Amino acid sequence: MKRTFKKVFSLCMLLSATAIMSVEHVAPYIQFRSEGRDTARKLVGTTSHHVYLDDMESFYGTFNMTLQYDRSFRGKELTQALFGCSLYPSPIVNNPADACDSSCNNNKSLVISGFSTADRNPKDWMAENFLLPSDFKSVITFSPLVQNILVDFNLYVGLDEWVKGLYFRLYGPVVNNRMSLDPDETVINPGTEENGSYPQGYYSPQEGVAPDQMFSRALQFFSGQPLPAQIPNVTFIPLANAKMHTCGHQSTTGFAELRGEFGWNYLHEDYHVGLNIQAAAPTGKRPHGEWIFETEVGNGKHWELGAGFGAHWTMWRSEDEEKHFDFVVEADITHLFNAKQKRTFDLIGKPNSRYMLAQKLVTNVGGENILSGDSNAGLQFGNTYQPVANFTTIPIKVSVGVQADVVGMFNYTSRGFSWDFGYNFWATSKEHISLSDCDAAFPTDTWALKGDASIAGHTNTDPDITVLLAATESGANIHTGTNSVKDPNAIYNNPGVDTAIAATTGEDNIPVLAFVNDNPIDTSKKPVFIQLTDLDLKGAEIKARSNKVFTHFSYTWIDREDWIPYLGIGASAQFGSHNNHSENCDTSTATTDCNDHTTSIALSNWALWVKGGVSFD
Repeated sequence: MKRTFKKVFSLCMLLSATAIMSVEHVAPYIQFRSEGRDTARKLVGTTSHHVYLDDMESFYGTFNMTLQYDRSFRGKELTQALFGCSLYPSPIVNNPADACDSSCNNNKSLVISGFSTADRNPKDWMAENFLLPSDFKSVITFSPLVQNILVDFNLYVGLDEWVKGLYFRLYGPVVNNRMSLDPDETVINPGTEENGSYPQGYYSPQEGVAPDQMFSRALQFFSGQPLPAQIPNVTFIPLANAKMHTCGHQSTTGFAELRGEFGWNYLHEDYHVGLNIQAAAPTGKRPHGEWIFETEVGNGKHWELGAGFGAHWTMWRSEDEEKHFDFVVEADITHLFNAKQKRTFDLIGKPNSRYMLAQKLVTNVGGENILSGDSNAGLQFGNTYQPVANFTTIPIKVSVGVQADVVGMFNYTSRGFSWDFGYNFWATSKEHISLSDCDAAFPTDTWALKGDASIAGHTNTDPDITVLLAATESGANIHTGTNSVKDPNAIYNNPGVDTAIAATTGEDNIPVLAFVNDNPIDTSKKPVFIQLTDLDLKGAEIKARSNKVFTHFSYTWIDREDWIPYLGIGASAQFGSHNNHSENCDTSTATTDCNDHTTSIALSNWALWVKGGVSFD
């Protein structure tokens, strides 16, 4: 009985550990469905009179243009994918009336707080990473929005004069993409000089740092602003990648991609069945990593190659043959070949670590005031800080094994009037990310996580003699440093740094003391650098899935000869997948792929369009 209990207990612990690993997962970059990959938009308004015709013996075709506006919803799911379990419901204590309840669209926020803040939530991001006072606290909410205005061009030409049923198609949209993360920060405690200042040796080896020398809002850090005042003898390099755009929206206009099909259909009056080969040439925008929520036009610069299947069946036709009810199906499957991109990555096992503060270590310089004995690792603080994202934004190669775009659609036609309504399923397999040929540029053995480590102390014989340490915290994360975990009462003495050893200096190995309390301070016997192999490339690989319903009404002037115009309007609602295991793997709503740590995220949006064109023979 005891053995059975132990086995059950061990299994539960294993499943719990799996859930925990799933909780700690985010997507530093989200590749949305390309604006040019939309089979529903391609088919609506054309299947009744203009394509796949069985009674043609010469060249014929149709050209149409679609003007579309689409706008995203379910913004909180995008926020959840980007920041994961760091988000939690957090009332704004200065004004409880502003607090979001369970019905609020953005009821989960990021909370930034320093290690001197009372009753810190373990999910809070540590303010010390962002050069904010140690008693600082603020709440950041997000309202991400994606909008597109596009004009889609589509040319279909039937080649029945050569081979009955042979055809080709060229299509693609010009897109104006607008994206906004719309972060809003409410500062609860801006920090005080009494409780929010840092002693000498924490940020600066020369003097203490007061709140007026630091940022007053976290969004100043996240938007890439420089410090309002220089910290003496220290260089801070502002955030250059994965920044948050804090004002308005960003906009990019371009041609998404040029798509082409070449196929053949077996044609009959009441049905057709066909196959095609298809390809896409990338003409859109390549991700470059400067912004966490950057504009997207196209499929990320991938070449695509694949095949398609299409068919229709006239289920009913009136006796006068002026009315009919059809079912149309089309399935397109493509492979997205390697594309060179630039993306920002977190460190393995450390979601959102792109925003952590890194310190530069250099080879020992100076004279007598360097570490000695076993505490001398040959390295010391190099007087420079920068966010991790600045050097974990690297060139990569990305491919997608399979992309599927499937449409099932009903069509009712009464003379020139036509009504389409149907369902569209779109999905991609998991991305495959690998390093590009430029990975040698990564700064090896240079940068290490600062966490809450002090970077300097003084000799116990003279408080004016500063000794630079090499104290690193590879175990720190975006929420906390390892000193505060090891001993919150001795944070400034470095009890939790890597391979902690008492810092000494001089030939007699004199102890080095912390400036704040004159107690011995530790350094790292073996400092731990951030290496290229620490980047979480696998964790950044995403997959996507969406379900869309759509409808379209159109009219064709069928009494015209040679040139036959048509015009219609339509609408759709797309519901994107969302599963980054940040909140549902440990609940009763857990999905069956809970052990798959790949983030699944796709855009949810609605669209309105006007589609018009002309057919010819």
